[in-house]
Amino acid sequence: MKVKIIILVLTLGFISCKSERKPENINSNSKKELNTEIEVVQNEKSVEKKQKINDTIERFFPLEKETVKKDTLIDNLDMRISITQNSLDSYVVDEFDSDGVKNIHKYRDFEHHLTIKKGTKVLIDTVFQKEKFVENAGQQLIDISRFHGYWFNKIKDQQIELFGVISKPEGDDWTFAFQHFFDINTGEFEIKESVDEEI
Repeated sequence: MKVKIIILVLTLGFISCKSERKPENINSNSKKELNTEIEVVQNEKSVEKKQKINDTIERFFPLEKETVKKDTLIDNLDMRISITQNSLDSYVVDEFDSDGVKNIHKYRDFEHHLTIKKGTKVLIDTVFQKEKFVENAGQQLIDISRFHGYWFNKIKDQQIELFGVISKPEGDDWTFAFQHFFDINTGEFEIKESVDEEI
């Protein structure tokens, strides 16, 4: 009985093995004309587009324009805080050479649309881009950075505290992290630079 089972298993194993089909031959002239290789890679944080042209690799972060909306409802105050992050058509470009290959990384910049409503009344409806913070972050940082993120933190004493980060891509330490306070009574904003202990 055991011998019959072993023979059956081996037979099924041989039947399930198939030889791979070889890809069709491509004319060698068309290979020379096709000097571009495009590959889409997905990692845990973003989708990238790699384009290799004559020892140059170009990547886009993220690959496509995207919109991310974050809504916060505060029932006891009848408030809704909406922050919508929109990708822009502008890029922060980082170029470097690695093993004789020129790498071009293009990071899409973002704008953040903030809407705060109390009941049906709109308290604020505005869009922030990194250029709005040039006075605080400095022109040099604004030129090489992107508006990475903008989030709601808390409400205290009639002030809504938001948190923003403008940073140079590629994990560089050059960052402007700030607290952005919105006064519900006056409709005014105040910016305070965050220190490491508060982040």
